[in-house]
Amino acid sequence: MRRLLPNSKAQWAWCLYDWANSAFATSILAVLFPVYFAKVIMPSKGMALHLGFLRWHTQASSLWGYTVSTSLFCVAVIAPWIGRWADLQGKRRPLFLLLAFCGAASTTLLAFTGHGTVWRALACFIVAYACFSASEIFYNAFLPHIASPSQHDWLSGLGYAYGYVGGGLLLALHLIWLHEPRWIGLETTHQVVRFAFFTVGVWWAFFTLPCLLWLPSQTSRPRDTASTQWMPFPVALWKDLWARPRVAAMVVAYFFYNNGIQTVITMASVYGATELGLSTTSLTGAFLMTQWIAFPGATLLSAAAERFGTRRVLFISLAVWCCVVVFAYGMHSPWHFWILAAIVGFILGGSQSLSRSLFSRLIPGEKSAEFFGFFAIGGKFSAILGPLVFGILRDVFGTPRPAILSLVAFFLIGAAMLATVKDDP
Repeated sequence: MRRLLPNSKAQWAWCLYDWANSAFATSILAVLFPVYFAKVIMPSKGMALHLGFLRWHTQASSLWGYTVSTSLFCVAVIAPWIGRWADLQGKRRPLFLLLAFCGAASTTLLAFTGHGTVWRALACFIVAYACFSASEIFYNAFLPHIASPSQHDWLSGLGYAYGYVGGGLLLALHLIWLHEPRWIGLETTHQVVRFAFFTVGVWWAFFTLPCLLWLPSQTSRPRDTASTQWMPFPVALWKDLWARPRVAAMVVAYFFYNNGIQTVITMASVYGATELGLSTTSLTGAFLMTQWIAFPGATLLSAAAERFGTRRVLFISLAVWCCVVVFAYGMHSPWHFWILAAIVGFILGGSQSLSRSLFSRLIPGEKSAEFFGFFAIGGKFSAILGPLVFGILRDVFGTPRPAILSLVAFFLIGAAMLATVKDDP
């Protein structure tokens, strides 16, 4: 039981932020908004995009992939810069809180979208998703400051576990409301979905408040500030990274295998709705099951990492991800989707939490925000490339199945790069 409870107020606040923003990852990013965008906001016949002299006709699933890529690109480009600035100025917590509350506010605005409001909906989503992604840089950067190295696997896994429970609880409420909209005074599914968007923003903001109270306001600053302050900012950033080859290798490895993970997360509901004909209720139920399975999955994999080694358990999880992709390529029935959701739920949290804890042991604590900014490049640029490839291959082949199968390559390249990173700090 002690392994399921944080040891300090700072650790409680840290875990509760995962509880807070995971509602966005589940209800907005993974389940409700992609389907709502494809079935309600986006015209069924698609739309034409004009890029100078180019005219590109796109469908909802493709435009959704492009939107996710655009939002993450904004974060990935500036991640190390804002991380280094926050380290030098000692502003990790203020910037983290600003991003969190701005993301929550933008999420509530999604409640005011409807049929034909394509650009308004995409603008709100891009801001919300960019803030969600950027806030995680600083959230992750607190890990070395609130836990000893021996606790990193445990606390990182516990944070993900709390996130899955928190996101799952709100998603469960949304599923109930979709079945019985009159319980909350509404009449249609579309009204329930818009109200759900609003509740996600409120949930995110409310459970971020402990971070305002309990996360440390002052953390260590870089000791070599004077020796690098004369350098151009990009030069100093890359000098810090390439002086630590294991850190650089981990960033590259994470870049590749996170391609597959993030693409599965962001495109699964669109794939289920358009390719398998699943209803919003069925998709929500499958993802709700994923949330509950992810809780024991994250905690068990973190415990396995403490016994057998973080890198070894990561290799096993990547092998399972390859099997998931092959299975997804061949599935045709709704119950296949539920099997896939169960497997993904078990390995998802462990894959990400162990990546975070392994990286946290490789970096200097006084530069945690800067280096987690580089980690965000590996994560966010990979999350850009995967959905972008998915969208392009979907338009070229007229089916998403070739895009799904291509994800195996990303997992294999990531595993090869991970092999160069030693498991001990």
